[in-house]
Amino acid sequence: MNLLSTVALCSLLACAGCQEPQKQSPPVDAQKVLDEVMQQFAKEGITIDVKAETVAVPAVVNQPQDPCEYLLIHRKGKRHEALFVTRCKPSVLNAALLMLGLTPGKNAIYVEKNPAPTLEEVQKGADPLIVTPPSGTPLWLTVRWTTPEGKKVEHCVEDVIMDLSTQKAVVDARWVFLGGRMARLYKNDPEVYVADMEGNLISCCYMSPDNHLATMAHGNARDDQNWWMTNVMPSVDTEVEFVFHKQETRLHKERVQRLAKEAAEAKAAPKTEDGKEAKTGGK
Repeated sequence: MNLLSTVALCSLLACAGCQEPQKQSPPVDAQKVLDEVMQQFAKEGITIDVKAETVAVPAVVNQPQDPCEYLLIHRKGKRHEALFVTRCKPSVLNAALLMLGLTPGKNAIYVEKNPAPTLEEVQKGADPLIVTPPSGTPLWLTVRWTTPEGKKVEHCVEDVIMDLSTQKAVVDARWVFLGGRMARLYKNDPEVYVADMEGNLISCCYMSPDNHLATMAHGNARDDQNWWMTNVMPSVDTEVEFVFHKQETRLHKERVQRLAKEAAEAKAAPKTEDGKEAKTGGK
């Protein structure tokens, strides 16, 4: 029995108490099945906290050379355009997220407009495509690490992702669980979990097909050249704990409040004739 099948069995066992008895089946040692699953998680460094509804994996800060298409990858993934790298196997991580109770959503959809805009309209900014953003089970993501001074810190991942269009940490981003997919890499070969082969886990932009486990949903997520890192990001090779949360975290709620306050203060600040914030205090 593979891990995904085992996790599915665990889920069925968990729901068995609320269903009517069916045809007699051979007895299953639920605790043994659960122990085997947890051993596989531990082998990959995955920590699942059912009470807190979190899954945590070890990772390190990467040193990308190009704008970041991915927030998190496996060591097989696109290291030249990713922020964090983990050693845990994608299919095992996906199994942990499924065991947490997440259900796969839908990836972004692109449809050509019909009738298509003219060349002149496109040159003036008309979009030839209708884009439907990803939808489905939301995720909240945080990253934890210990500073060189020994202080333990935790941030929303949005705090470490720079939106190059604003030169600030990304705002109004959502994360949607996709779950990856099984497919044949070559004709007549058995199906494999594609993320295990490619190593790309969480994208910052819309990628197709949805071989990855999760994606950002954002107004600028069509642009794969729009994402970099903020100065909140720790130094390269810093060991971190990357955490998936099923429920909105306190950090995210506080961030929303902080950004709303900053936006209100910026709106109320006096402006110069060119619309820029005026300097005060004689400086």
